[in-house]
Amino acid sequence: MSLVMKTFMLCLIFISLQAVAKTKNPAPTMPTTAQEKAEEIDLGKLTEKYWAEGKETELGVVQNRKYTSAKKIEVGLVAGTISSDPFLSVHQLGGSVGYHFSSYTSVHFTLWKNMIGPSDALKKFENETGSTVNTNQPISYYSAEVRQNFIYGKASLFGSSIIYVDLFVLAGLGITHTESGDNFTPSIGIGQKVYLNEKMALNLDYRVMTYGETILSKNPATKGNKVGERTNTSDAVSIGLSFFFL
Repeated sequence: MSLVMKTFMLCLIFISLQAVAKTKNPAPTMPTTAQEKAEEIDLGKLTEKYWAEGKETELGVVQNRKYTSAKKIEVGLVAGTISSDPFLSVHQLGGSVGYHFSSYTSVHFTLWKNMIGPSDALKKFENETGSTVNTNQPISYYSAEVRQNFIYGKASLFGSSIIYVDLFVLAGLGITHTESGDNFTPSIGIGQKVYLNEKMALNLDYRVMTYGETILSKNPATKGNKVGERTNTSDAVSIGLSFFFL
């Protein structure tokens, strides 16, 4: 038998096997009876059902929160660090009190006291030169702020528990008290609040603060004399604990 004939017969066998396979395993057809149609799964209705029931243990979706900050007073403790002058090491400790008009908008009054020391750069300069530099220590700060939540809800933590989170922006007007006097200080920032329970929350926020300041001489011969003015832009990072009251 020639090679051409063998090839032709193999092709016929292959086609025959394909035909038999299709006969034994016919292509699935769409349901035609009412019973078969009823057995089809409506994914849309199933999803709506679980959203409505809010079964947190079965689905990791965001449901309505169990509690809200609306119409509540918030009292907080804050601590953090401020990047103000490369020759100063500045840390803050203070508190705030605020009122939440809704779950999205609140107003807060903030006050903190600064703990100030020489930075590593200043220590090195003084050790190497035997002199110091002219700095203006920021002693304290107080302000009024408006905060606006732009993410308000809850999230799944590792798929096993639910945490309630607010992400907000803030804008404030305040006063920075320094060695040379009081300075008007506008600020903007962003923050996050993570609720521990209905009455407590952890806060983390970042502010950019700017003010004009007068620099006084630190030279023993001319100490206290005005040597110049400048604009100070400070970065303040704070962490705190808040308590909510009706």
